[in-house]
Amino acid sequence: MDHTKINLLVRLQHLDNQIESIVSLQKGLPEEINALDEDLAFTTRQIESRKKVADDHLKLRQRLQETVNECKDKIAGFKEKQTLARNNKEYDALSKQIEYEEKEIAQAEIQLQDIAHGEQRSQEIQQKGRQLIAENRYDEITEEMMPDDLLGQQLEDLKTQVEQKREELNSIVIETAADVDHLKGKIEDQRKLIEEEAKRLLDKYDHLRSGTLQNAVVKLSRNACSGCNTRVPTNRHTMIVQGGFYLCESCGRIVVHERLFDEAES
Repeated sequence: MDHTKINLLVRLQHLDNQIESIVSLQKGLPEEINALDEDLAFTTRQIESRKKVADDHLKLRQRLQETVNECKDKIAGFKEKQTLARNNKEYDALSKQIEYEEKEIAQAEIQLQDIAHGEQRSQEIQQKGRQLIAENRYDEITEEMMPDDLLGQQLEDLKTQVEQKREELNSIVIETAADVDHLKGKIEDQRKLIEEEAKRLLDKYDHLRSGTLQNAVVKLSRNACSGCNTRVPTNRHTMIVQGGFYLCESCGRIVVHERLFDEAES
């Protein structure tokens, strides 16, 4: 077996590990930012939905009030005409018009009352939510229970958190950019070298890393695969100690002697 080929692959894993180590400095910030962005979008939709309802109510209330005022003006005009009516027929016709306008007013006022009752109900629900928050019973709060002012404050807090996390992440990215670029260059050169010398090993390595595994090449630790802790058959130890490798029957990782990682690092 040509052990120099596995040495090349161990060197690649060492370089990839270094990249992973630098990325780990981000401390899960990208995931945190994504989660905050989702919360921010959800809260924004809530606020926008409530604003739309409030705006629709305001427009409807204004339109209904205009209807009431117009009907009252018409009624006043009809009543004035009634005083000048020349006969019962003309008087009765004006009375019917007054009756029609009064019905229009009644319908408009019913709608205005419905709007007022709906808004009052909403305030009562939010007041219940405020009580639950004061009692730390957050698991019982529904979307509609969150008070408007607290929802607005929540939005501002989320914006602040997202901004802070982005600044922290950008700072780390900037600080490590040179090291990452340097390592990427080394990794590219190493991959080209393995492509020429041991393409099948590189294909196996890439296949393992295409899933959830980052450490495709691992050390033999206490006679076991350090990736999954499955024991390596005794008859394969000698080959590994001599610089060869073993494909773990449990996880598929490439198991090598720890000496090869020490050599790769040095």
